[in-house]
Amino acid sequence: MVDPIYALATPVGRSAIAVVRLSGSPLPKKLLNLLSLNKKTRGMFLRSLNFGSFSDKCLVLNFPAPNSYTGEHLVEIHTHGNPAIVAELFSFLEGYGLREATHGEFSRRAFVNNKMDLSSAESVMSGICAETSEELSALEDFRVGALGSKIKKLSSKLESLLVSVESQLDFSDEEGVTSVSKRDVSNEVSNISNNICSLLDNFSPYMKDSQRKKVVLTGSPNVGKSSLFNSLVGEKVAIVSDQPGTTRDIVRTSLFLAGVEVSLEDTAGVRDVKDSQIEKEGIELGQETAKSADLVIEVYDNPGLLPKTSSGPLVVLNKSDLHSNVLTDNSFVLVSAKTGEGVSELQSQILKKVSSPVKQNLVSERIYIKLETANGLLKNLSNEDDFFETTAQRLRDSLIELQNIYGVFDNETILDQIFNNFCIGK
Repeated sequence: MVDPIYALATPVGRSAIAVVRLSGSPLPKKLLNLLSLNKKTRGMFLRSLNFGSFSDKCLVLNFPAPNSYTGEHLVEIHTHGNPAIVAELFSFLEGYGLREATHGEFSRRAFVNNKMDLSSAESVMSGICAETSEELSALEDFRVGALGSKIKKLSSKLESLLVSVESQLDFSDEEGVTSVSKRDVSNEVSNISNNICSLLDNFSPYMKDSQRKKVVLTGSPNVGKSSLFNSLVGEKVAIVSDQPGTTRDIVRTSLFLAGVEVSLEDTAGVRDVKDSQIEKEGIELGQETAKSADLVIEVYDNPGLLPKTSSGPLVVLNKSDLHSNVLTDNSFVLVSAKTGEGVSELQSQILKKVSSPVKQNLVSERIYIKLETANGLLKNLSNEDDFFETTAQRLRDSLIELQNIYGVFDNETILDQIFNNFCIGK
């Protein structure tokens, strides 16, 4: 018997709907009776749950074992996304013997119950972390398990070759054992190595930046940096004033562009200040911040002051509503923070500048390293008298590396490392 578990599968916080997943082998009979569910009927049902002082109508999805994500009896309860209701539901489930799932426990159970191999399980997390449609497309082989199939075929070739080498070592004098030559073994090893190299050439490790991209607005006072900042964010975050020196500290907030999160920062306007030490320090702080930015946006409000070249920072001419006769080109983006004109184009340019190009199919860093290690073991085979002994050991070690990719091993530590990166409800 495996402990029945529950977890919130939707983001924490207030929302229209909250989805709570349950999984167990089996789920408590009393709970199933209360929900009017059985172990055989797959379907979607409307149920009312009584939490004592109030009740809530819920949509309940029933997925009997083994035809579920985890391979166990799995139930989803769709309730209203009020945190207070969700908390009551958690207490309700714990009263029936369920415990909150650990990170990645649902996907781990799917792996243990042979619903997916380890490479496919890792692709679940990569798909969740993908920020663009291009990344999702690049992950396709990884997500559908095609990569795992390719690696399993290579593993089978290694196994067959290892059997031949081991037979040559231990049973070469026995009747009926087919002899293999060094040349035959070397050629087959070279062929397998080339196949692994092809995988390495066609895939790149899927690694996400640990830090959000930093985008910094710079420019002279009163060019509309703060107004543009508010327009990009879609709400009033920075103080807007005609008085020079209004912005002294760095104003920052998160900005989501097509799923990509950036840190947008507004700095003090650069001007000659003599009487205000505080404003001077604010300008210096802004200049230091710009040095560490992934993208600097220089904001102007006078066409005559635009830089001659388009290299370096992203140049923006603000107050387009006052510059109707300006001829635009690719060297700057024309916007109006006041009317919103050109802001969407600026957001597109920001996204283009901070996004890393996706040119290859992606694979988890762990799998990529395993492939590299396996291939390294197959290179530079010894031609000495101990050829078959050393080759057999290299083949065994290489096979272990490949098998570890899709989960043919009993190393709990590695499993923990993989699934601890998952969100609780996955």
